[in-house]
Amino acid sequence: MKVYTDLHIHSALSPCSDNEMTPNNIVNMAFLKQLDIIAVTDHNSAENCIAVAECAKKRGVVAVPGMELETREEVHLVCLFPGIDEALSMQEIVYNALPDIKTGRIYLGSKLLWMPGIMF
Repeated sequence: MKVYTDLHIHSALSPCSDNEMTPNNIVNMAFLKQLDIIAVTDHNSAENCIAVAECAKKRGVVAVPGMELETREEVHLVCLFPGIDEALSMQEIVYNALPDIKTGRIYLGSKLLWMPGIMF
């Protein structure tokens, strides 16, 4: 049996992604590309996992909850979870471990980024 997958997709939550990478657009493109299994793995966030899962269910695509963790050493780890609850539990751990730094808004093209030490 052949299964077509993409387990490293960023939604608009990740600064390296495009604003058009919404859960709906991601799932519909996966459907058009005939992918069977996808995982949205945003940087240090699982915020879109529920929305992706809901959209994927309607299209018959399996959505694996995921997150791309970045370590202090700037190592990127793609993490996949057995369910939404586990992904959201990890998100809480990550959010609590992030440094408490001042951030500000800066635009890169039309993309709003939060940058440490820049205040507006």
